[in-house]
Amino acid sequence: MQRYATPLLLGLSLTCFGLVACGDSSGDTGSASDTDTTGDGDGDPSGDGDGDPSTGDGDPSTGDGDGDPGDGDGDGDGDGDGDGDGDGDGDGDGDPAACQVWEITYNLDGSQFEISGTLGGAGDQLNFLDEPYDDDDHVGPGSFVLHFRDVDGAPGEKAFINEYDMVMDFVVTGGGVTVATDLVNAAGPVECGITSGDINGDSVFWEPPAIADHHSMGTILCTGFACQFTKYGNGMPYAVDETTDQPLDTFTFSGDFSSFSMPPTIVQDDNDSTTRWEFLGTEVSRELVDAPACLCP
Repeated sequence: MQRYATPLLLGLSLTCFGLVACGDSSGDTGSASDTDTTGDGDGDPSGDGDGDPSTGDGDPSTGDGDGDPGDGDGDGDGDGDGDGDGDGDGDGDGDPAACQVWEITYNLDGSQFEISGTLGGAGDQLNFLDEPYDDDDHVGPGSFVLHFRDVDGAPGEKAFINEYDMVMDFVVTGGGVTVATDLVNAAGPVECGITSGDINGDSVFWEPPAIADHHSMGTILCTGFACQFTKYGNGMPYAVDETTDQPLDTFTFSGDFSSFSMPPTIVQDDNDSTTRWEFLGTEVSRELVDAPACLCP
């Protein structure tokens, strides 16, 4: 695991977590002629380049540019939804969804991030994920987006972590040194899940038991005399841009999957410090969404 340490004092180890413009001349089948004075090379005098002198869109009845009369949606697939993919799900791929799953978003207010075991306890601190998020011993906001298979109109059978987001903005002070951490942590969204697990009663054990490809980006600022003896230096923001796997433990859900908890789980442990996450999740939204085959039974 990656870590960020102020070994002399705090031992504050943190496992932290085109546009391309393309032209295709084959779409214009017209050729320049003596009767076309527009200079667009399509053989009609409208100057639009499509070879259709009456409307300029290839569809004389609607003028919507799709060649599909009557709907005016501009997508040309004739299904009436205006997405241009030829199927009714509106995802633009032309293929119907393999199944639908429950997408539930949870905020993580009430969770805790603990740092312990630092030299002389100088860097120990329990950080609360709660408002106001900008307090020195607070972190957040944070959220998980989970997908669940649909079993008779309710979540069940198997769960998938689709996305994780966390703001880590907190300050630890001790022994004349102050360390300000300002990181944005994220993983996903991943179509087939960052990790997944079978639902056994009210619990899910994740396989693998980690937030894979957990990306942490931001700065750590150390101020104080002793900072000069650390990799952070004194008074200069230290840039962080790291991808790791953050350990997870079992999630235990309420009966209707509107909340969950994860027990205190060590995400980093070395000679400098130990860091733990304890997650509490509360539902903020729920809906059935189209899903790829990898989420389906």
